[in-house]
Amino acid sequence: MTDATPGGLRSRARAAAPEPTATDPAALRSRAAAVVAELADRLADPRRVASAADEWSALGLGNGHPGVALLFAELAHRDPAHRPTVHAHLAAAVAQLPATAGRGLYTGVPALAFAAHTARRTPEDYAGLLSRLDPALERAARTLLDRDRARLAERRDGAHFSAYDLTTGLAGYARLLLARRSEHGGVLGEVLAHLTRFAEPLWPAGRRVPGWWSPGGPTLGSDGDYPHGHVNFGLAHGAPGILAVLAAALRAGVPVPGLRAAVTGLGEQLLAHRTADGRWPAVIPLPEFLAGTVPEPGGSGWCYGTPGVAGALSQAAEALGRSDWGRTAVDAAVLDLAAPRAVVDTGLCHGWAGLLHLCGVLARTSADPRLAGQRDRLAARVLDAYDPRLPFGFRAGGPGTPHGPGTGHHAGMLTGAAGIALALHAYATDAPPATDWDLALALR
Repeated sequence: MTDATPGGLRSRARAAAPEPTATDPAALRSRAAAVVAELADRLADPRRVASAADEWSALGLGNGHPGVALLFAELAHRDPAHRPTVHAHLAAAVAQLPATAGRGLYTGVPALAFAAHTARRTPEDYAGLLSRLDPALERAARTLLDRDRARLAERRDGAHFSAYDLTTGLAGYARLLLARRSEHGGVLGEVLAHLTRFAEPLWPAGRRVPGWWSPGGPTLGSDGDYPHGHVNFGLAHGAPGILAVLAAALRAGVPVPGLRAAVTGLGEQLLAHRTADGRWPAVIPLPEFLAGTVPEPGGSGWCYGTPGVAGALSQAAEALGRSDWGRTAVDAAVLDLAAPRAVVDTGLCHGWAGLLHLCGVLARTSADPRLAGQRDRLAARVLDAYDPRLPFGFRAGGPGTPHGPGTGHHAGMLTGAAGIALALHAYATDAPPATDWDLALALR
């Protein structure tokens, strides 16, 4: 890894390209490429990364070796010299095996399987590793599936969002199983069929509520603030995540009874619960939902907020051939990105890099010219936050996060430098990702 002192790679980012402005896309892309190169330098050595990160889980997709491997797998498509670094981070993760399967896509065996699958250039790449992981992956998915089937059999209305969401629940498993459909067709069909049930209404105490209603709160320890539960509109933890995954399955032609109806139903429910200006809330407490009250829009982010919902709705529009839904999604994103709300930090999850990547995805799928200028402004926000004095160039954390305002040094994909570099790389090259790394965000 290159020297990270002020006389080393710090000065190189400043000298590599002119200071960008929001009206100079060429300068922005040049500087973005330079920052990506520096971040790759800092993230190349697995041991040094693990020791410098103040939040680290070796088998984590969001904050561990599998997530960092995604960056180098993406970079290796243009520069094969990065391939050994992909292997090094995957090997560092493999060294933690045997491990529990993990809870959802972002931890343990599923996280490692996702990274190894995404890093493949040929069917033979990592075939041995994946053959070791696939049985555990399938067992983990079936365990979660059986647990929620038992809930339904016991007539317990409402599932905690962590049972079905993208990071810990069935939606995340479904996205990985869909990517590896040839190896997991059977369990994939079962998981998708189960997810379609979340489009069906529930009737707790005789009141009609959405099938994804959660009887608790949206965060750990928040149940007391939501005594009647809540309806979650976050892409990471609510209905949009289910919608994005089911829409991907519909586009892929997976034969699941009720799939098209579920995508239609979930999309219609999202469209029916917008704010007055056409955006979306983060969550709605059940009493407010039953009263027809829609709160103010949530903060702008991938995990929660209008841009993430727009990304999911855009995929549903493509799957169903609903151009009107696509226009609604883009209009909402354009409105929200013009003045983003409560952006926590620079990362993918709830920060500027996530907005940058979402804007790029929507710009490519819609060809809407309004998004081009917004994308440049978002790239400038990310680049302006770069501080070469920091171990990984950016600070993580903010209000409502475990680390507090700007105190975290994160290296991983979801909240750290690897994810920021992935978003900047897509912007710098002005091209969609060469790998499928953003499947983990349910953005395709």
